[in-house]
Amino acid sequence: MTAMDYVRWLRERIGPEPVWLVYATALIVNESGQLLLQQRADFEAWGLPGGVMEPGESLLQALHREVGEETGLTIQAGRLIGLYTSPEFIVRYPNGDIVHPVTACFLAYPEGGVLRPDGRESMALQWFSLEDLPPLPPWYAAMIADYRRGHPAAAFRSGAPGRPIGSPGETIRRLRERTGTATLVVPAASAVILNERGEILLQRREDNGEWGLPGGIMEIGERIDQTLIREVWEETGLQVEPIRLVGLYTDPAWTFTYPNGDRSQHVVACFEARIVGGRLQADGLESLEIGFFPLDQLPEPLDVRWRVRIEDTLARYPYAVVR
Repeated sequence: MTAMDYVRWLRERIGPEPVWLVYATALIVNESGQLLLQQRADFEAWGLPGGVMEPGESLLQALHREVGEETGLTIQAGRLIGLYTSPEFIVRYPNGDIVHPVTACFLAYPEGGVLRPDGRESMALQWFSLEDLPPLPPWYAAMIADYRRGHPAAAFRSGAPGRPIGSPGETIRRLRERTGTATLVVPAASAVILNERGEILLQRREDNGEWGLPGGIMEIGERIDQTLIREVWEETGLQVEPIRLVGLYTDPAWTFTYPNGDRSQHVVACFEARIVGGRLQADGLESLEIGFFPLDQLPEPLDVRWRVRIEDTLARYPYAVVR
């Protein structure tokens, strides 16, 4: 299934209704410090190359594929500039389809290939200096602004925080009513929360009985750091503040099959967060047990996907990892 086929397959089932899609976008810089912009076929506006991640590929694979298709270039991917998920960036396409985008923007450098628009998604390509950029949609403007700041940490607070549209869990319930158990690319957030003794907060999940990090699926209408705040509150009774984006975890090898047969390839934004209030209490719905554990006495079973996120958090990299 290609990215276009995935979107087409979804739209055949849900029509133009709002849905989140995960995008990989490249901010490509040449040796002169110019940025590569494409004139998009759908809006006829200038923007950055990139497109939708499809089931069965990672975010970085989507980045390289989309840039190659739209520009003819091969690239070297650099740091993650930021994750852009605000409801301010919700798009209504000319055909009426509504998308709440979850967009990872990467710094990138051209390595090879021949610059040429594909004539389908990209009508024109041009290098621009930072001082002479054309008018841009707000999400692209936010990405370029974060690039210009030059901070190694990935941005995640661009745009208004928003709030969920509908009740908790409504987005995925609505999708599953139309798509059944098929594999969906699902944006989610998880939290690494350490107390003053350096112990980590873990929950025993209701769906499979295993231990893991608190978190959950993003709802339409909310920014993904707000997903984290909401999910941690619902599952643990704690109020938290995200400190930094540790990484994005998108490897298709971690595609998850729930006990009811639903298959999800999660695109997980893992945050380090600090406690700012509340009282520790399992909700009995998603969390059967919760507690703080010393890092050398973690409970079992604890899946490798949780261990990798914990290790990346403790490594204190200056940048966000992408796996």
